[in-house]
Amino acid sequence: MHDLDQASIKVATVIVATKSYLDPLEVCLRRVKCAMDYASKNIEHRLILVTDKESESRLEKITEGFDRDILSIDLEEGGEHYKKERQILIATLQSVGFDRARNWGCDLLWSVEADVLVPHNALSVSLDMLRFDDGYYDVAFVTYPSQGGGSFLGGYGSYTHPIAEDFLPEERILPGKLKILLDSCKERLDNKDISIESFEKEHKRMTRIQDRIKKCPPIGNVFELNSKKWRRRGWLDNSHVGTGRGAVIETDWTGLGCTLMSKKAASLAHFDGYDGGGTQDLYLNWRKWHPEGLRFCCITHTICDHVVRDEKEGLVVLKSYHETEGETRGHLRYRRTPFHKFI
Repeated sequence: MHDLDQASIKVATVIVATKSYLDPLEVCLRRVKCAMDYASKNIEHRLILVTDKESESRLEKITEGFDRDILSIDLEEGGEHYKKERQILIATLQSVGFDRARNWGCDLLWSVEADVLVPHNALSVSLDMLRFDDGYYDVAFVTYPSQGGGSFLGGYGSYTHPIAEDFLPEERILPGKLKILLDSCKERLDNKDISIESFEKEHKRMTRIQDRIKKCPPIGNVFELNSKKWRRRGWLDNSHVGTGRGAVIETDWTGLGCTLMSKKAASLAHFDGYDGGGTQDLYLNWRKWHPEGLRFCCITHTICDHVVRDEKEGLVVLKSYHETEGETRGHLRYRRTPFHKFI
């Protein structure tokens, strides 16, 4: 492990942003500056921004006062969110930024996404966690609400299921017809004599069935289900119920929205082999970091806000906070608020 108590630590913050993310980026930068200043003791900091050529001049203007590198690459923003074309675009931008951070000689790499608004102590608490138990963790992740406005990020998963299902089909209320479709599709997939063409067809059918199953309600809450059979669930709200203020947990997966990497984790943060299937953060988690034995922590003691896009309302902030009263005080919460830059 790198000695984080040495005289000076080189921390590179990498943020990528194309044209449609420049408004959230302005607020993101304000938050990042506060976090950098709060954790400034013994830190040499470099801000690295990666963007498209059309946005370069605006980035230069809004980052005046930062010790920064602005890297512009020749690309066009496009593709549907979370589809392959878009994911390859994001991975390309991050790859360019991560390369520059490593070439600068960073000791730690802090990945921040342009639509994630970090709290003032995000960097300082993340540094504390990389110091924990002489470097037990190589990746410290401050959580935030998901893009879809659902659970907070973090939880359990596996190589075959990067994010475990919160509720299995047998833990949901399935209409009779859907249950029959599920069972018959499973039976065909389990047939050892099935042709490759038929297998691919049935696999696509199973994906459609599973998408329908996820919309079915569970037969009980997570406490009821765990009392019958405890298992590792995928998202934070169900994997670690009631987590919040004062807590840090081990997690199988992370995002890259507010993620501090050790030197080893940063040296492994390459996207070679990534084909755009699944998200680029999960690719690093399961194809680069887990095989090397790295451990990740999810910080819920301090939490980020997330700027998301609503089809009707435009940009919306998922404002995170800890419950202040009652039996659930300290637990993670968020509310939807309008997005304003206040600049």
